[in-house]
Amino acid sequence: MKRTLCFMLIMGLLLGAPGCAYMYYLGLHAPSIKRYAQIHEGVTRDRECLDCHHPDRNPAGPPTPHPGLSGCLKCHNDELKSPAS
Repeated sequence: MKRTLCFMLIMGLLLGAPGCAYMYYLGLHAPSIKRYAQIHEGVTRDRECLDCHHPDRNPAGPPTPHPGLSGCLKCHNDELKSPAS
């Protein structure tokens, strides 16, 4: 019982602690900027993302909870999936 609980706790920390940047590799992507294509047209660098979403800069868009991470477009530039019919 203790061994199983310890294993589950360690696995939870290993999978949950790294955050958004590593969730990309697991296929758990964040909301895509392609959902709002007109607003994000021409965005190609992380710096452009943080210009509008950095919480300390009076963001025009929703503030990011992780402004120190890099790789914004790795997590937020997925193709949109059409709803299953």
